[in-house]
Amino acid sequence: MTDYVFRLVTMTDLPLLAEWLEQPHVRRWWGEPEKALASIEEHLRDLTVELYIVTLDGWDFAFIQVADLDDEDDVALNGQPEGTCGIDQFIGVETLLGKGHGPAFMANFCRALFDRGKNRVLVDPHPDNTFAIRAYTKAGFQRLGETTTNYGRALLMALDRQENDTQ
Repeated sequence: MTDYVFRLVTMTDLPLLAEWLEQPHVRRWWGEPEKALASIEEHLRDLTVELYIVTLDGWDFAFIQVADLDDEDDVALNGQPEGTCGIDQFIGVETLLGKGHGPAFMANFCRALFDRGKNRVLVDPHPDNTFAIRAYTKAGFQRLGETTTNYGRALLMALDRQENDTQ
């Protein structure tokens, strides 16, 4: 099993994130790099969002963020069980795409969230993002259906804590 480490993003990580956001495979789904970076920087000051750099063998290669959705105002996310959070992520290093790292680090990250008492993890990829949908499916996420969130068209997918998971 591959060991992924999740370390909190700091201001010193912003140049690396800016570089990753410029990559065509990231830019396609995260939009204009300057706007995406400004959003990440804003989230650094938001206590309801946690931002992490994912490392593999000491090498930074991906980004993941988690937000508590219990008080979310997005109508498309109504009706979720208490203890629901949402994650967004990307692999910034193109040479590591398609090697199984996305599903693996997401599964590890979700297990840690369940260990912290979360009951459900939601993702909302664009319905055309087949690469991400395949990765989420491999990580165990189930399709809930298409919707329109505050950010646009999305396929809601959920991973629920199992009864035998740590409480």
